[in-house]
Amino acid sequence: MEQKIDYLEIELDDLKQPDTKQVIEFFNLLVKAVKAKLVYPSSSKLPEQFKGNLIKKTSSILEKIEDLSFKISSNNITYGNITVYESSSRTENFAHVFFRDGIVGLHFHPGIDDDEMGRFVDLLARMMRTIYIDDDLATLLWEENFQYISYDLIDEDFEIETFEYSTNTFKTDINPSDDDIQSLFLDEAHIKFEDDDTDTDQQKEGINLHGSAYARMPQESHDFLSRISEFSKEEKEQLADLLATDVSFNHTQYLLTVIFEILGMEKELSGYIEVISFIGKVRDSYIASCDFSSASSLLNRMHELLDVLKNLKSSRVEKIEEFFLDCASKEKIEMLTQTLNKHKDIDTEGLENYLKQLPWAAIDPLLSSLGELEHYQTRRVLCKVLIELGKDHVDIVAKGLDDERWYVVRNIVKILGELANPRVINYLKKTIKHPDYRVRKETLAAAAKMNTNESVDFMIIALSDPDPKIQLNSLKLLTEKKYTRAFMAIENIIKNKKFKDKSPEHIRDFLEAYAILGQSKAFAYLKTLATKKYFFPSTNEERLRLNAVNALARIKTSEAVRFINKLASGRNKKLSSAAMRAIHIKKKD
Repeated sequence: MEQKIDYLEIELDDLKQPDTKQVIEFFNLLVKAVKAKLVYPSSSKLPEQFKGNLIKKTSSILEKIEDLSFKISSNNITYGNITVYESSSRTENFAHVFFRDGIVGLHFHPGIDDDEMGRFVDLLARMMRTIYIDDDLATLLWEENFQYISYDLIDEDFEIETFEYSTNTFKTDINPSDDDIQSLFLDEAHIKFEDDDTDTDQQKEGINLHGSAYARMPQESHDFLSRISEFSKEEKEQLADLLATDVSFNHTQYLLTVIFEILGMEKELSGYIEVISFIGKVRDSYIASCDFSSASSLLNRMHELLDVLKNLKSSRVEKIEEFFLDCASKEKIEMLTQTLNKHKDIDTEGLENYLKQLPWAAIDPLLSSLGELEHYQTRRVLCKVLIELGKDHVDIVAKGLDDERWYVVRNIVKILGELANPRVINYLKKTIKHPDYRVRKETLAAAAKMNTNESVDFMIIALSDPDPKIQLNSLKLLTEKKYTRAFMAIENIIKNKKFKDKSPEHIRDFLEAYAILGQSKAFAYLKTLATKKYFFPSTNEERLRLNAVNALARIKTSEAVRFINKLASGRNKKLSSAAMRAIHIKKKD
């Protein structure tokens, strides 16, 4: 059952964390919009009304809060230290819809439009409509390609509760009766019957046949009966050890040991090839059953065997190498892909260990597989493996850039960036012009890792990218790395007449970068902007002037310091306030 939020408590917390009420209202509207989609028929206008209220609230709150971020657990959702949603059960639990698929954070960014928010509401309603779904929420969010809604996934390093054996685990609730014990000894003890013990008349009178037999049992039998009625402490410990040994017994390793012993004893080449073929079938069986830990162990043993044969200069090395090439073949990788798409929960560590043992010949089929995998976690593993396999094979990895799917190209660009090979720049020249901004953004990040003159050129080119976010990302990278070559390009941008119409963030960041990279060369123009007088200044012109004052504080020359101090003590209240604020920020930095 959902719990109501304590608004009295929020009144107090709002003093510490502004806009808390609006965040609560926003999230309540989100929940209502989703539930309206579930409750009312498609012909009803109410769901659209709820959705419209949510969209209005979203636009309003994102004007005040640049990054609206929530943390998610299994039964509640929080904004900062404030709980905005809580539910005590899993039925109709809004938080559980996210948490069950590993989503622990949700972010809304400025710029979100009606269509994106509407699609987000529809997606959540779809996830809450049924328990049995074909895909997880993280994958569906990724496929929707939201530009202004992002999410955080749970860290892979988490604890897993395991079953532990103890003597109590195997203790039965069924207690044997006297008849059970007596019937046991009828078979085990040598009992001599008197003639009257089996007389029919006596049976009809209800005489217990076992009574006299039990009384005449040897003392050893009586002692045995006493001992089995309850296990001693030592016996319980021995049983627990035996059971633990049985549970921990690794049948896979035992099987592999037997197989490789057979392979080592095989003298005939035909028999040797036959055993290797059998090992290949075992490998296929492991993959089909999603047992990548065992498949990885098998390849590890084959690598050990290959190293031994190479040291011995054996002619059978070729057969082992053919086995590995078969593992890397298009057919085997396709079989692997099908298995991964059938199973949502897989052993990602085992999968990664298996794939990393494949030869470089696996790169090309793995690139094809990257576009076919349906689950995020398996795509992530594949990217990590391709980084490992592609270190000395940049040209082969770069073939993936020809894929028509933007998300495949983006992943390939990320892989190339991690390789940090100067040759990668030649391939990034193609993707920096890709029509999808997400590919261009990843290209920029990859180029920044090269630390070459060409990579700086890439970042300078990106300053004129159609997407403002890429422009700012490029500017940030250039500023952080102190690439002064970008100064002239930035100056051309800020001297453009349309620059004052850019967003506040855009104007602020570009002017600061201009000051940091130009220093004394930037002083004259920034001074002109800061002191320019207008009869009736517009909001944009006033913003440009105040941001110029802020940027001047980034210049470390004595002339700039004197000027900013002069502004701080001047008569113009707005300029004075901006100058003092800039000086204060500079001291903190």
